[in-house]
Amino acid sequence: MCVLSIGTFDGIHLGHRKLLATVRALASEQALRSVIVSYTDHPAFVLRKHPEPKMLCPSLIKQQELLRLGIDDVALLDFTGDLASMSAMDFLRDILIARWHPRYIVVGYDSHFGKGREGNKEFLEIHAEAFGYQVVYVEPLMEEGHPISSSRIRKHLQQGDLDSANRLLGRPYRLLGTVVQGLARGRAFGFPTANLALSNPHQLIPRDGIYLSRVHLEDAVLFGLTNIGSSPTVKHTGIIEIETFVIDYDGDLYDSKMQVELLKYLREEKMFANTDELIWP
Repeated sequence: MCVLSIGTFDGIHLGHRKLLATVRALASEQALRSVIVSYTDHPAFVLRKHPEPKMLCPSLIKQQELLRLGIDDVALLDFTGDLASMSAMDFLRDILIARWHPRYIVVGYDSHFGKGREGNKEFLEIHAEAFGYQVVYVEPLMEEGHPISSSRIRKHLQQGDLDSANRLLGRPYRLLGTVVQGLARGRAFGFPTANLALSNPHQLIPRDGIYLSRVHLEDAVLFGLTNIGSSPTVKHTGIIEIETFVIDYDGDLYDSKMQVELLKYLREEKMFANTDELIWP
């Protein structure tokens, strides 16, 4: 038996946290385990030919955040074509009830599951008595007359409004990936950078520019300067890259796992006349 909620939970933003707080409080009050059922990737990448939106939370960050916020069990399902075509009743009976036997199912204003998004609050209420659970509804968290949502946060990140995005997230936006080999031009200029290849290519990359960042390595947490863009002064590929100069770190980062928290948007990416001007502007 448990207190359960299901959803994409992309971003684990302040609105999600309100719902999660209800799950935790009810689980504590009833001496039950708290369970969140979510997905390893955004459902849009299965449901749509040209998928949007880009995701805010790769599965590792999502799991880390949910556990950090006090959820006992986090189950991340692979959102496959078969899962997408499953009816809400089959999903409820064969997955939620069969695996977790919830006593309470907590839902928000946009909670849904099953083919055609049929599995919403009303659907769950209709079948509550038959399956022996109670439905608990959580009102959305509002800001400026609108619910806090992942789509609003995406818009802020795409516009370079990191302060607003981080405020609605309740934490700095974080990019996750592996350090890969770049052109090594930065090392020749005296400021070597770590090039981040995203673990999930579906993750949203914010607006081009220079960001103050905090870098999480396997053995250290350090500050850095992160450039998102094509580095037009030294590169001519036009490919968007994520490069971070890690302050006070001299080790070899290639193939290392790295998480980059974006703390402050400093300025847009600039084109300098030459590399000397880049080093001594």
